[in-house]
Amino acid sequence: MEGYEKGYQEGRYAGGEEIIDQLLPPNIIFPDLSLKQIIATGISMHMEQAIPLMLPEQVRDAILHAMEEKQPLSIVRLGDGELLTMAQEIVMPVDQVRREGKFLEYAGVKVPDLEIRNRLVEAVTGADIVGIPRTRMPNYQLLVSPVFQAYGLLLREKQWTDSLINYSLCTAGCLLPILQNRRVLLIGNMAEPLSTVLAQRGISIAGVVAPVNGARDAARIVAAARLYDFDLALVSAGIAAVLITEELARVTGKVAVDFGHLANALIKGEAPL
Repeated sequence: MEGYEKGYQEGRYAGGEEIIDQLLPPNIIFPDLSLKQIIATGISMHMEQAIPLMLPEQVRDAILHAMEEKQPLSIVRLGDGELLTMAQEIVMPVDQVRREGKFLEYAGVKVPDLEIRNRLVEAVTGADIVGIPRTRMPNYQLLVSPVFQAYGLLLREKQWTDSLINYSLCTAGCLLPILQNRRVLLIGNMAEPLSTVLAQRGISIAGVVAPVNGARDAARIVAAARLYDFDLALVSAGIAAVLITEELARVTGKVAVDFGHLANALIKGEAPL
């Protein structure tokens, strides 16, 4: 326990206070300022460079507006899996992607797969609202800028939200108003049990499309989903969800949302509808 505490303190110093030590001129110190205060001041000076993220209520309103006006709307989300897939051989060598993304095959991509990489870039480019990570952990927010720069994607020319917008819509009480009195199409391996949960709350289920067998199955899933008459599609299919969501909204003129693991949380009763 003593060793753990020592390592924790050393890591905390190296990740914050040491950086301040290195940046300060040798003739001054800030003994009355905490690390948090110094960082907060620095953040305030860079607000002009900040990228605004849509709040859950704004995303809810965008969804409702699109359904009322019968306009297409795609909401996709980028996590470490999507960003690592996009990074293949252009930001990171494949060996590094494979090493840092050992979960990628479970998420639907067998590295290397440059075709899916390119299709992901096209989907992100075409999507209406893109969720990006708020956390600055490795391979999350800090991978966004290198990946986007590599493909010429401009951060200031699209609507952005938090990559956890699926959960935020739920916790903010925005999900049920979106689903009520709509024909909801469910896509993904958990679609069948999710349909039971939603139907119990009076949600009209337009259909279920399952299973989704990885990112390379996306085109087949979109073709199957097009056969249903729906207002809103919820897609929980790992990395394939980005491809399915963007294309489905574009070809049907409907609303499609990358729903992610919120499907599991609703099924288990861990998230309040």
